[in-house]
Amino acid sequence: MELVEFTLERIQSLYENTVDHNLSDSGVHPYTMRELLTQQQIEEVLNVELGYGWTNGAPELRQSVANLYDNRSADEVIITNGSAEANILMVMSMLEAGDELVVVVPNYLQIWGFAKALGIIVREVPLREDTGWQPDMDELANVISPRTKMITICHPNNPTGSTLPRDSMDTLVAFARKHDLWLHADEVYKGSELDGVESPSFVDLYEKCIITSGLSKAIALPGLRIGWLVGPKDKIYKTWQSKDYTSITAGAVSEYIANIVVQPTKRAEILVRSRRILNENVALLSSWLDNNANLFSCILPKAGGMAFVRYSMDINSTELVHKLREDRSIMLLPGDVYGMDQFIRLGIGAPKSHIEQGLKHLSEYATSNF
Repeated sequence: MELVEFTLERIQSLYENTVDHNLSDSGVHPYTMRELLTQQQIEEVLNVELGYGWTNGAPELRQSVANLYDNRSADEVIITNGSAEANILMVMSMLEAGDELVVVVPNYLQIWGFAKALGIIVREVPLREDTGWQPDMDELANVISPRTKMITICHPNNPTGSTLPRDSMDTLVAFARKHDLWLHADEVYKGSELDGVESPSFVDLYEKCIITSGLSKAIALPGLRIGWLVGPKDKIYKTWQSKDYTSITAGAVSEYIANIVVQPTKRAEILVRSRRILNENVALLSSWLDNNANLFSCILPKAGGMAFVRYSMDINSTELVHKLREDRSIMLLPGDVYGMDQFIRLGIGAPKSHIEQGLKHLSEYATSNF
């Protein structure tokens, strides 16, 4: 198996901790333990035994996650080390070499790269800026073949922050059902919708759906490394078989805290904070775009901790990002990592003052150099 370099993760891991203004993150500014938990809960965490847990996740946590969806049991959930492991387990368990996988792009591209390494044939269907980053069902129909087994979509979308209206979700489900395809949805940004109206989960709309989610993005707890898959019981059991060959189990402390976090009242409290931060920063970004309309433009995100910004300067996106890092100590993600030059992904989940300073340096650099 030969993996192509996961450029998005590599560029972030190399540089995001070396700059003064990291605007490359796509999540919401994380909590500290003291902010997240009550003193009593902190004391309870200190009494958690640091042994091996359930390899598919603690039963109480799996049931709590199942309760986030319609009519699901704990056996239809597996707990993973972040949503990244969930994506890997899904590909390992549900697809085989020679199968065709349709990826709606731009996308996080972890599934795209891992599937290719396993000999799975990957077809792409693009979201287009001129349609508000919405999928074209005719283009989707054109890439389907008798070997197509699955469609995968990131919803809400990374990197554009776009969401599908409910009727578009229903159209996609009807398409998958008509062609008897599995539908996978990465829903790690679900709950961060800026208008406060949380999108339904695809797993509640379609019987042949499996979804990835977790606590790293909308819930602002990436350090817990807790993700999950939800889907039909037999498919989840198959992913459990694969998990025995990967990380075995998630961390005991992380699972204990996760079970506090996914309870309805606490989850709602966290999402209110996330949406407050994101709405403040989207307003800031919108004003900044108005003042720099000769150089930058963007369809403002409807969810998630990032915006996909088009620039008009005559420079490659990777080259631009490195020049900004070296000259202004700003870290952004180049559109190149999504195969889309002339764009940068700009994180909007950090504290407002951090975003303000980063945008100030970005516009000053662009104005003085182009």
